Amino acid sequence: MTQPRLLPISGMTLPPTGATILHRSAHRRFFARLATRYQTRIQHHRRLAWFGYTLSALNVVAIAFFVFDAALGRTAKDLPGRLVTIAGDITDIGKLTAILTVTVTVIAVGLLLGRRLSNVRRRYRMAILTQMAVYLSLSVVAASVVVHILKLAIGRARPLLYDSTGIFSFDPFNGGFLHESFPSGHSAHVGAVFVALALLFPRFRLLFVGLGLWLGATRIIIGVHYPSDVMAGLALGAWFAFATAVVFARYGVIFVLSPEGWPRPRFIGMTIFHRSPGNVKKL
Repeated sequence: MTQPRLLPISGMTLPPTGATILHRSAHRRFFARLATRYQTRIQHHRRLAWFGYTLSALNVVAIAFFVFDAALGRTAKDLPGRLVTIAGDITDIGKLTAILTVTVTVIAVGLLLGRRLSNVRRRYRMAILTQMAVYLSLSVVAASVVVHILKLAIGRARPLLYDSTGIFSFDPFNGGFLHESFPSGHSAHVGAVFVALALLFPRFRLLFVGLGLWLGATRIIIGVHYPSDVMAGLALGAWFAFATAVVFARYGVIFVLSPEGWPRPRFIGMTIFHRSPGNVKKL
């Protein structure tokens, strides 16, 4: 004879199930490990030159604003049509949706395959790749949130309105596309992505920085941003990529702290990306 099912009385708190207890215990262990990792690295924490970076970025943006913005506003319509077409074809690489589609796909594949792989080295490689994608995603999302708040609050008119408004037109909280020029959102995303890649793969840092600058420049070429918008966006994205790397390094995830306190990728010098010992080549 089946027992009647007892329903909880309103206001009564049911005791946690075994699965719930295990879930909470796993969370506590996870955060305890993070706290331990942080404490073991605390002696390597250093004060970084945030003020110097901010001052330098503000100076670059100010120079672009007062020297180059008006000149671009007058000449943007005279750029070669072929150049504008090419820039228009590649500029959407900096879209948040495009970047997150790639990184989220990598994270999902990494989590699914990482559990199925039997080889320890392969699982480790997949874990590293997944953590890289998480780092990239966090850097870009953080930069995107801040840049879009600034765009709305500042309300600078785009170069499309230069003939009627000039470079000093601001309409805070307008909310329209034509008044969301400063800073450039695409450039912030690009700055975050390519500075993150430069930090992850320092051997190719000049390549990544150059690609980031050219992708930022496409926003100027197609006439939707001034140079100062792009420089501000790139600087903001770069800052978030670096700051996120510092946070990760202080917990020993993906990055470690150098003696000077700068983030350095953990896998530099490790042989995790090569199969056979006879073909070992350090990164």
